[in-house]
Amino acid sequence: MSETPVCADRATPSSAVDATAGDRGLLVAALEAVDQAVCVSDMRRPDEPIVYVNPAFTQTTGYTAAQALGRNCRFLQDGLDVGDAPARIRALLREGRSGVVTLPNGRADGTVFVNELSLSPLHDAEGVLTHYVAVQRDVTDRVEAERARDVSRLEQTELAEQLQRTLVPRRLPDAPGYALAVRYSPATRADGSRGAVSGDVYDLVPRPGGGWFAVIGDISGRGPRAAAATGVLRWSLRGVATTVDGPAELLRDVAAVVLDAMDGRFATAAVVALPDLADPAGDEAVMDGAPTDGALTDGRPGSGGAATAVVALAGHPRPVLLPADGPARHVGRHGSLLGVLPDVSTYDEAVPLRPGDQLVLFTDGVTETMDSSRQMLGGDGLLAALDGIAPEDRRGPHAQDATADAVLAAVEAHAGGPSSDDLTLLVIARPVAAP
Repeated sequence: MSETPVCADRATPSSAVDATAGDRGLLVAALEAVDQAVCVSDMRRPDEPIVYVNPAFTQTTGYTAAQALGRNCRFLQDGLDVGDAPARIRALLREGRSGVVTLPNGRADGTVFVNELSLSPLHDAEGVLTHYVAVQRDVTDRVEAERARDVSRLEQTELAEQLQRTLVPRRLPDAPGYALAVRYSPATRADGSRGAVSGDVYDLVPRPGGGWFAVIGDISGRGPRAAAATGVLRWSLRGVATTVDGPAELLRDVAAVVLDAMDGRFATAAVVALPDLADPAGDEAVMDGAPTDGALTDGRPGSGGAATAVVALAGHPRPVLLPADGPARHVGRHGSLLGVLPDVSTYDEAVPLRPGDQLVLFTDGVTETMDSSRQMLGGDGLLAALDGIAPEDRRGPHAQDATADAVLAAVEAHAGGPSSDDLTLLVIARPVAAP
């Protein structure tokens, strides 16, 4: 059999070769009338020459019947880079199967078109392969449109990734006395490519009186407008953080700053004020007006080894306190969204953070992950995943990473694969021993 063949689509009934003269005339007339190029090659003769072309073949390729008959169809590919198409065509011919192969073909005037070649075998009454019918379809416009779409998508993905990198810190600063883990996963398409820019944000910002503000937030929507709002939220939080010492006050002041920049969107945010563990009195200012859960008699590290973190929320999911021993629990009081009204209601809540304890901050991409029955993981599912962490991992030297990975594993197990939503985790651990 020769190296390559003919051209092609619809299967012609195998009985066509045994048809009466009248039937043959009707079949030929039908082939002459169709507007797609058709050629027929004789597989019994050396080099499987073309023995028939219809008028549409000449219109598509520019070659007349006289120029095409007696030649193998590969002449349409002379001088062109056709990749592995000839090998795929040969496999179809060798096995006597129908199939479709797309490859470039040349016209008589030297121009090139993309040919969607459909090949169909014809057999005689004894089942012997005698001919191949090839239908050519010029799909150049479609292929070029797909190529342009792919290029555009690649450019959009690269732009989104570059923009994404400006919305979150390259790395968080060192915070003596704390160990941090971040998992930041903007949404991806089903094919694994990056979609529009995420609205998630996280940061660690110095407090003016010492210590840190740990921040996590989520802007509604996606794309360039959401990215602009995310940038405004992040830098507003950073700017206002230099003038206030409590997280609720920080959120209230930021609400008025970002209202116009939200452009009809809204944001949620959680802020945790972390004391300076190098200063035994570093968290006294954080305690002012911050109700506790009764577990503390004193805010300084040294009261049973507990330091005082203070949590405030603006419409954001409640963080989770994962103690070194004991069940995980949600902390913080719900507050109102950012970007809706200039004044928001937010509340400070003091949370004991003892050696071995961890605070888990997350965006709703964690708890709103759905399984195949559209059931969300939810807060209870998150608590169960955290309670399932082995005691030695909770208190180990890399406890913060074990916790972050456990949450991601729970999300993936619930979703039956990687999450397709934006997902951000910020785990703050107070190690048993100094890191």
